[in-house]
Amino acid sequence: MQKILALTILVALCGVACFAADDHPKAETFFGFTYMRANSATNVPAFSTNGGGGQLAVDFNKYVGFVMDMGAVHNGNIGGAHLDSTFINYLWGPRISLRHSRLTPYFNILFGGMHAGTSTEVNAVPVGPPTVSQPIYLPGQPTPVPPNTPVSLRAVASQTGFAMAVGGGLDIKINKTVSFRPIGLDYMMTRLQNIRDLNDRNQNNLRYTTGFNFTFGAQ
Repeated sequence: MQKILALTILVALCGVACFAADDHPKAETFFGFTYMRANSATNVPAFSTNGGGGQLAVDFNKYVGFVMDMGAVHNGNIGGAHLDSTFINYLWGPRISLRHSRLTPYFNILFGGMHAGTSTEVNAVPVGPPTVSQPIYLPGQPTPVPPNTPVSLRAVASQTGFAMAVGGGLDIKINKTVSFRPIGLDYMMTRLQNIRDLNDRNQNNLRYTTGFNFTFGAQ
């Protein structure tokens, strides 16, 4: 009887151990700070951008998951030319996680797109016909402007192109549901048209992220 009881307990413990070995979060969300060094197109010097982003991950098992990544970064004065630019990325793809008790390094390859919006201030003096003194109406301005009066306008342009991010990072477990991510580092390739060179569409960028990762489900 004692042998049967001992065997039963041993089988139960083995079952718990096997279940725990395959236990993993079912979903994860990340929110944090983003820095991107844009090693940009021909005739445009490299520049830095700052912003934030988030991720939503669904974990199929202990090692493999699917990630959706979205974020935005901004620089208000690119190249000293007062180009105010914002870049929004939306990416998704597989992620491999190597889970340990407290440390979880991961690797991912993500595909999607990037939207870039740029504006700059334009100062001008509208000039009317020599014999006409009526006010001049400018696009987007509800009130007329007298001739020969200096005005400030904003020239705006935007485009969307392909984007890919390849890299990885490290999560450090704080408690059952919260982890700190000291580093997430990705090579990010974007294909945005260079307005100074129609044959140039590739940019090679480096993206760094840090923040907090939240896990949900069995662990």
